Amino acid sequence: MYARDGCAQVLATAESTRAHPYEPATAWNRELWQDQPQAPEVRLAAAIGWLCLTDEPVPDALHAAVEALATEERARAMDALPWMAAAGRGVPGLLDCVRRMLHPEAPEPSDDPWA
Repeated sequence: MYARDGCAQVLATAESTRAHPYEPATAWNRELWQDQPQAPEVRLAAAIGWLCLTDEPVPDALHAAVEALATEERARAMDALPWMAAAGRGVPGLLDCVRRMLHPEAPEPSDDPWA
């Protein structure tokens, strides 16, 4: 499976699970983002999926993984996924998702007069 295909599959599974809760899918996302041999895109998609599926506190390891994996280059590549591109508001969708999910205290891009 190509990393982009795996990323899309993981995000689609999370989206479906939000609509139709299925606890094993939440556990699967958690396992995937923690699995170091997985492709970075798959781990990142699983981390985002897990964040969307649970109200648990964000583990430090997830924070660290997302910060390391959510690069500008990866964000541009993930914008090929329609729902990821739609998530962005003037910035790549991945980076906007990460900001909103892990750094909700950060100002909206349009709120920064120096941007």
